[in-house]
Order: sequence, then C-alpha cells, then structure tokens
Amino acid sequence: MIEILKKIPFFSELSDEDVQKIADNIRLEYFPASHVIFEQNDTGDIMYIIKRGKVQVIRDDTVLAVLEDNAFFGEMALVSDEPRNARIVTVTDVEALTLNKDDFKRLLETNSSIASIVSYEVVKRANAIF
Repeated sequence: MIEILKKIPFFSELSDEDVQKIADNIRLEYFPASHVIFEQNDTGDIMYIIKRGKVQVIRDDTVLAVLEDNAFFGEMALVSDEPRNARIVTVTDVEALTLNKDDFKRLLETNSSIASIVSYEVVKRANAIF
C-alpha cells in the first residue's frame, strides 16, 4: 500500500510512517462495469486509487484517458472545493482504494509534516496549471 500511495504527487515526499497514517484511513470499494463513479462538475470529497480494473476519464463527452491498476484520480478533491473536472466511468469491474476529504483533513490537522508537504505539492501543482 505504501508503494502505491507514494506514486501520488501529494504523498511522494512523505515518510513511510506518514504514508502509513494515510493508509490507515483508506477504504476498499467495489464498482461494477459501466458504473459512473462521479460526474463532471460534481462536488468532490473522495480520491480514488484503482487497485484492480479500468476506468475512463471523460470530459464533455470526449474520452481523455483510460486508467488502470495503481492509477489514481480525484486527488484534488482532498485539497480543493473546485468541482470535478471530468466524469469517471468504469470500463470493467473496479476495486478502488478511497480516501475521503474529512479523514484527510483530520490527518492534516494532527500531523504538521503531512500538512506542510501536501501544502507544498498543492502549490506546485497549482503553479504548473497557470
């Protein structure tokens, strides 16, 4: 689990101990094929890591990407109140690891090392967009 989480930009610079604290808040969810996980412009409060399966990332009826095992999506929902920028639909049955915003915020409030590194990564990503 730690190796998978370390591939996510927000968590890549965290210590294994801090990543384990995040892992302790992750849940496993199952979605059948052809299921809409979320719609474009929905309010987001969960990030997803694909343990097994495939999803399509669709924006304005255009497939932008197909994500598979160990890929992640929805991570900006943990740190932003912006609406989802794409629709996510399962191509196959999907097992996904999920982390919700409330659990993540609690971790940030109680662990300054996680908070400072995640804040740095958020600023870095925001600057890359503009």
